[in-house]
Amino acid sequence: MNNELRMRVMGVDPGFDRCGVAILEEDKLLFSTCIVTDRKSPQEERLLQIGSEIGRIIKKWEPNSLATEKLFFNMNVKTALKVAEARGVILSEASKAGLDVSEYSPQAIKIAVTGYGKATKPQVEAMTMRLLKLKSIPKYDDEMDAIALGITHIASSRGIWYK
Repeated sequence: MNNELRMRVMGVDPGFDRCGVAILEEDKLLFSTCIVTDRKSPQEERLLQIGSEIGRIIKKWEPNSLATEKLFFNMNVKTALKVAEARGVILSEASKAGLDVSEYSPQAIKIAVTGYGKATKPQVEAMTMRLLKLKSIPKYDDEMDAIALGITHIASSRGIWYK
C-alpha cells in the first residue's frame, strides 16, 4: 500500500530513562516497546541509544507521522532538561525521515482516548486497552502512553479532536 494513502503513526512518549514507542495503523497496534537506557552510561551515549533506536524503528515500520507529547514542566529542572534533550534527538530522527510531527497536550490525549479531559491514568490505560482490543498491559506506562499518543493523532487527523 502506498505510504501516502495509509495512516501509520509513530507515537513517542519522550523520556531519558525510558522512552515509550508505538506504531499504529488506523485502529491496529502494530508494534510497541520501551527504550530503556542504562543509568550508568554517560548522557551522550544514552541520547545516542535513543536516537539510534528511534531511527531503526522508523526505518523498519515506515510511519508517515510522529505524535509526541508537548513538553511541560511539572518535574524538576534537571529531569526536564534531560527529557528535552531526548525529545530533541527524537524530533531530529523524525525530521531526517521526513515525518510530519504533531504534539499533543496531556489533556488532549485524555479527551481523545476517554472523552474526558480530567481522566486518570488508569482510565486512559483501560480505554486504550479497550479501543485497540489489547490482551495484555505493557510492562512500562511509557509504552502505554506512546500507544495513547498514536490513538490521539489518528483521532485528531480524522477531525475528532483538535490539538
